[in-house]
Amino acid sequence: MTTLVAVHGDITTEATDAIVNAANNAMRGGGGVDGAIHRAGGPEILRDCIARFPNGLATGDAGWTTAGALPARWVVHTVGPNFGAGQRDRGILESCYRRSLEVADEVGARRVSFPLISAGIYAWPRRAAITTAIDAIAGARAAVDEVRLVARDESAHREIASALVMTTSVRILQGVRELHRRGFHRLRVSPGLAPSGLYHRIVLTDAADPDGAIHYTSGAETEFAGGTVDAMSAPHDVAALILRALPRLVATHDAPEYVAWFAGLLAAVEPEHALPVSFADYFDAGAGWEIGWGSGLRYPAPPR
Repeated sequence: MTTLVAVHGDITTEATDAIVNAANNAMRGGGGVDGAIHRAGGPEILRDCIARFPNGLATGDAGWTTAGALPARWVVHTVGPNFGAGQRDRGILESCYRRSLEVADEVGARRVSFPLISAGIYAWPRRAAITTAIDAIAGARAAVDEVRLVARDESAHREIASALVMTTSVRILQGVRELHRRGFHRLRVSPGLAPSGLYHRIVLTDAADPDGAIHYTSGAETEFAGGTVDAMSAPHDVAALILRALPRLVATHDAPEYVAWFAGLLAAVEPEHALPVSFADYFDAGAGWEIGWGSGLRYPAPPR
């Protein structure tokens, strides 16, 4: 299984199999990460770009070249969407990560280091860039052993590291949706904040067995239901942990309204991993659940 980690550092010094370059369509070098990689790697990278990409590279696509003088073996080039120029389709940004990992698999890379694609001069909002990166890498199911998200800026690194921890909550909620789709309609969710406000909590219960419950806190990081759930966990794996921890839960197919409500909740949560809150100190849930603590965005309370 591929591991995903946050790294504070300079991508041009990554001693790994492949580093990913946030290139432009011309594939002839540029500014930001692109310029730094060409400068550090030397003219051999540009010569290979000219030879391998005579017509440039399409947005969302990827391809590889030599790494020149860099400590990596290959450079995987990808062209991210320019948010500032109106290219705001998340699917294209996801394609950059997916195609880069496909190319990494083609050349046999086992360890790959990415910058945050499009989050620099292409102005993609950083939070959205981070969550897109995490979800796209997790969804790619690549053969590589390790993916590193490298940030030179300390604040960006902290935000990536925090997002990786909080993604466990998202994966748990996705595991619940997976079970709902299989007919386990009596599985209920209550997410909220610890009194300190530092930790996200989730309580899972079987509506037919109030004595059975699973408690998760982000303070436990990836520990959940006697197993491990992280950013790379698939919904069916999370579902298996839930079923093991709630052995009396059965498929009843009897609460489609709740299932539809929960699916709508996740649709609001997933784009930027804005975690839902149904309980917290001084929080009135009567107006609905909040999507992202402090956002003011409310989602209707669950049907009874």
